[in-house]
Amino acid sequence: MLIGDHTSLRWLHEVLHDVNERSPLVRDKEGMFLGLAYDVRKAYERQREILKPPKNYEEIGVRYGVKILWPVLLLQQRMLRYSLAYLDHATKAQAITYALEAIIEDALHEDFQAQGKGLVTGWQGINPAHPDVFDMLRCRGAIFCSWTKAERKQKFLQLLTSFDPLYDSYYALRLQRGEKNLVSPGELASWANAEWPDPNW
Repeated sequence: MLIGDHTSLRWLHEVLHDVNERSPLVRDKEGMFLGLAYDVRKAYERQREILKPPKNYEEIGVRYGVKILWPVLLLQQRMLRYSLAYLDHATKAQAITYALEAIIEDALHEDFQAQGKGLVTGWQGINPAHPDVFDMLRCRGAIFCSWTKAERKQKFLQLLTSFDPLYDSYYALRLQRGEKNLVSPGELASWANAEWPDPNW
């Protein structure tokens, strides 16, 4: 769950819309990247999760959250960060982009513990400039949703490596080396046009 106060989420929404309009990397202006702006807007409009301050910590204030699948959020953030290199942008864009990156990095370490470092490296290695990267997300998002929570903890790192455009070429070599939890190119292809199962948050 991505959580923030009204101001931070509104700023993120503004930055996402600006980048979506101006970035040469965002080819589908109504696609999955813009979906993050939609989710964030629904959160600060109080249409998703509303988190009241913990007892005895009223100074934290009311916060708002929205549930987002890990592979989706990681790719959206990479597109945001990568796009800034191609655009003139204000300090606000840089501040909110780095804040989101820091939050994600902390959360990956917390959620995945021993695999956290590898996931951060894998996520930051995704190249969102590749023209098919959001098409790759369609089958990978469906696979992630189909897994149990335990399988996600165990297999997500290898799923993330499959965003490499050359993944099909070196899959067999990695299998021969004894790497575990790899997602086969055949499995990826079988989910290419599938509906995403209920993720059972």
